[in-house]
Amino acid sequence: MKNVVTGFFMIVILVISIAAIQTAENRTARKNELDSSLSEAMEQSMKVLTVNPVYHIEKETGTDEFTADFIQGFLMKTTSNSEFTVEILNVDVEKGLLDVRAKARFRQLIGYGEVSCRKTVILEDLEEVKETYCQISFLAEQPARENDTEHTYVMKQVTVHCGDRLSAAMLPQSGLDREESVFCGWRMTKPVNGIGMLYGKENINTICAGEDMEFQAVYQQEEVL
Repeated sequence: MKNVVTGFFMIVILVISIAAIQTAENRTARKNELDSSLSEAMEQSMKVLTVNPVYHIEKETGTDEFTADFIQGFLMKTTSNSEFTVEILNVDVEKGLLDVRAKARFRQLIGYGEVSCRKTVILEDLEEVKETYCQISFLAEQPARENDTEHTYVMKQVTVHCGDRLSAAMLPQSGLDREESVFCGWRMTKPVNGIGMLYGKENINTICAGEDMEFQAVYQQEEVL
């Protein structure tokens, strides 16, 4: 008789232990599902509002439409048979603010369980970043001709992002030879810096493009012995 009672209580303890473990695991799974579904739905709704609008939502009067979009997206991402309650605590479509509390009620081995989660998302409107380019021109003097008002011509032009450093690869590699003259380097003529420094392969990378720039080829008369 004693062994029967002991065995009965051991079975009861085993059943309770299994039920407790399964309940804890089930609660953790429901909590993770609620957390991930809520995060994904909120992120998707904010992107629809400010980044990639798949349909038009008026920011001034679109609170109801925005809220409906979020709730629909949230329910589509849930896969369990829980009963969900979504409470919108704060929403501002103009500022990109959404504060939500969600609850999930589900059946477990003993009665019902409940988990909740609250999340807040603030997404600033993304401004379109416009890339700005600078035109870099390398000029050289051309032989004077009758009725010719242009004394220089463009040997090479390159376009770079503003803020980028110039490189030796941008420099003209041909057309620099002149009779009885030796090429010395490139002097910046636009913008005028007043330094008069000559630039070449060794130091052109010290310049950052901040606006359109022009460089003039500088020559020195070759000494005749």
